[in-house]
Amino acid sequence: MDFVVLRLIHILGGAFWLGAAVTMFLFLQPTAQATAPEGQRFMLHLLRDRRFSEVVLAAALLTGVAGAILFWRDTNGLRLASITQPQILGFTIGGLAGGIALLLFLFVGYPAGRRMIAIGGKLEAERRPPNEDERRILAAAQSVLSRVGATVLVLLVIAAAAMATARYLPLVL
Repeated sequence: MDFVVLRLIHILGGAFWLGAAVTMFLFLQPTAQATAPEGQRFMLHLLRDRRFSEVVLAAALLTGVAGAILFWRDTNGLRLASITQPQILGFTIGGLAGGIALLLFLFVGYPAGRRMIAIGGKLEAERRPPNEDERRILAAAQSVLSRVGATVLVLLVIAAAAMATARYLPLVL
């Protein structure tokens, strides 16, 4: 029974995470940039008040933990002979891609987003434009988020594709 629950958490959490990443980086972020300053207020509300980043982070962490437990079980404790078997190879590739995406989001993307939210909230409360130092921090954080967001999105697509086709790899390898 716990296997079924773990699979549901992993698959539904991963689908949510991938969908949120696609929506954020292909639609919401470019629209907010194109419609500044209204778009910036929208993004601040989404990220700070609706806690979008925290919800996505929770889904990503649940996906990663459930996937790691499933992978541990399927590979008999990460035995090399198991990890490289054709029927497990897709999960190995997907797990590596998803794991790297999770680490990038957790340790690079999420903190950069929090910096932007903190400055945006301060500017909103004080009803003023950013000063030069704040502009520099915002630009640096935005640059990091653009690069990390694109990288995480590609890694999540690789993870989803590898895991979705994993059971068919033995047929072609």
